[in-house]
Amino acid sequence: MKTLYKITLFFALLFAANSIFAQPETEREKGFEFYNKGEYQNAVETLGKIVETDEKDRKSWLYLGMSYARLKNEKQAVKAFKKADKIRTEEPVKSDEKLTPLKITSKPRANYTDSARMNMVQGTIKLAVEFGADGKIKAIIPFQKLPDGLTENCVEAAKNIKFEPAAKNGQAFSTIGILSYSFTIY
Repeated sequence: MKTLYKITLFFALLFAANSIFAQPETEREKGFEFYNKGEYQNAVETLGKIVETDEKDRKSWLYLGMSYARLKNEKQAVKAFKKADKIRTEEPVKSDEKLTPLKITSKPRANYTDSARMNMVQGTIKLAVEFGADGKIKAIIPFQKLPDGLTENCVEAAKNIKFEPAAKNGQAFSTIGILSYSFTIY
């Protein structure tokens, strides 16, 4: 009977420890986890609080923007992506983590349309892109656009991007980034 009690206690403690260690370390990580689980409203609420306290948190702005986009709130998504685009700081890497960044191996060009050429449209289109852990593009949200079919051509080009996903300690994970396509007449 004592052996059964000890075994039961051991597994109960093991389960409790696993539950504790499986939890996200911070509210920020909880927000990313909500996004990855498809709980976009929870992600918006959690990440919204994070960016209120740390306006320079680029990754939180990106995930907040993509969460808004998934909830079909384009206005708030665009606002979050524009905030993220202004921030140039990179996220620090913990010393015990081996982080391999996302590597784009092929970025197809977007075609200039005849009507854009006729109307002398110039400028830059910016897209928020979710790069999946499986090596596939998961979402593309244009947040800085140009007329005459240029934005649509950029989205089509971005769908064909080839990349190696980001990885932490050898485990691939999804990430969100910003891509730019520029058009000039000359």
